[in-house]
Amino acid sequence: MKRFRSIIQYLKTLNVGFLAAASITMIIGIIILSTPVALFAQEAGAVVGEKATGWAFLAAGLSICVSVIGAGIALSRIGAAAMAALAEKPEIMGSAIVFAGLAEGLSIWGLIVAVLILGKV
Repeated sequence: MKRFRSIIQYLKTLNVGFLAAASITMIIGIIILSTPVALFAQEAGAVVGEKATGWAFLAAGLSICVSVIGAGIALSRIGAAAMAALAEKPEIMGSAIVFAGLAEGLSIWGLIVAVLILGKV
């Protein structure tokens, strides 16, 4: 029983470590995203077209990034639920594949948005 408690305590500290790492990564991401705003605010003679090009590349990258992360989260949940459901009722495999395809469609929409944004540059 003592060993079980030490494992639980270790998992709690591990969870706190992951939370701290995610928070630090989020803060660094916010700093990186806000850096172009500060740089462009200081440049008085910057051409508007160059600013728009930089923001277009950033928007295209973010659209792909966010859509793929969302699709990954959705597929992780749908995949686990589909495997559990297929263990009980194998005849619903077609529905499970359709739901997984809908989740993967999120990343395709992000790619389409990125291509449309980059097509305007």
